[in-house]
Amino acid sequence: MKGVTILFDEARKKRIVQIDLDRLSKDPEAIEDLLDGLIAEQRRNELTVSHEAVVRSLKKRAARK
Repeated sequence: MKGVTILFDEARKKRIVQIDLDRLSKDPEAIEDLLDGLIAEQRRNELTVSHEAVVRSLKKRAARK
């Protein structure tokens, strides 16, 4: 992403994110995209739930009310 640089340590682990605020301020949606990307990266190893399972769960909850 333009305006964002990721810096790595000696072991090639991500350690620092540099953000060019001037560049990102010109595109407000870019900040939202950056945050979405960071959240996705953080949750990469979490278990996933299928769309169908979520819909079933929501319908079940609605039926109880």
